[in-house]
Amino acid sequence: MKLYSLLSLSVSIGLTVATAADRINIAEDEATHSAYNGGWESGKNAGSGFGAWFFKSAGGQIPDSHSGFFIASSTAQPDLENAGPAGKAFGLFANGVEFEVACAFRAFDAPLAAGDSFSLLMECGEFARKFDHDDPRPGVVGFSLRTGTSAEAWDEFQTGARLQFGFYQGEGNYQVFDGEPDHDTGVPFTTGGISVTVTLVTPDTYNLEITNLDTKETKKLEGRKLAGDPGVPIESVE
Repeated sequence: MKLYSLLSLSVSIGLTVATAADRINIAEDEATHSAYNGGWESGKNAGSGFGAWFFKSAGGQIPDSHSGFFIASSTAQPDLENAGPAGKAFGLFANGVEFEVACAFRAFDAPLAAGDSFSLLMECGEFARKFDHDDPRPGVVGFSLRTGTSAEAWDEFQTGARLQFGFYQGEGNYQVFDGEPDHDTGVPFTTGGISVTVTLVTPDTYNLEITNLDTKETKKLEGRKLAGDPGVPIESVE
């Protein structure tokens, strides 16, 4: 199954990286920054601690095929709830009759170190067919933490991936693909959105915390192994 093989509606996210010891933010960004007043575009860089955004997409070149990036707002997207606490969020969409993909890459100014946490707010609707002749391949929405910063092609999220998290069409729970054999988090999908926090314990192990933003219920998965070569750093998110 391919990550981001098809996004049926939109994804809304907020990004924060913090040092666990004193909870001082070492990197942050939000869709409310003035740099995004004119839209969310490849090459833009706001907040702190991150490099510029780079977008890669597939599909969207013929009628009934759509993919792209936008700033979601609670006014234009009334279903935007918990993932946009200030009324705005980063949005992606990909749906239709082709193989549609929307991927946003971003490098960290410095690799994550043991004790650092990466947090993300994510919200999406149920997967739904837009047309009767939609591409039949299953959809996925999620993110990848990886070593390396290359963003030359949309499928580079798999290159150097140490952890991939997402909602996969056909699965009732969120899934995580890392160095462990068990991928099911046990956390049911919700259209109300979730908060996901990844805390590095060592260069090769981490704790995962998932919170349902509606119910405030939290699931903790501790001491999980990262995928990839031992000791390689986490340098980017997609």
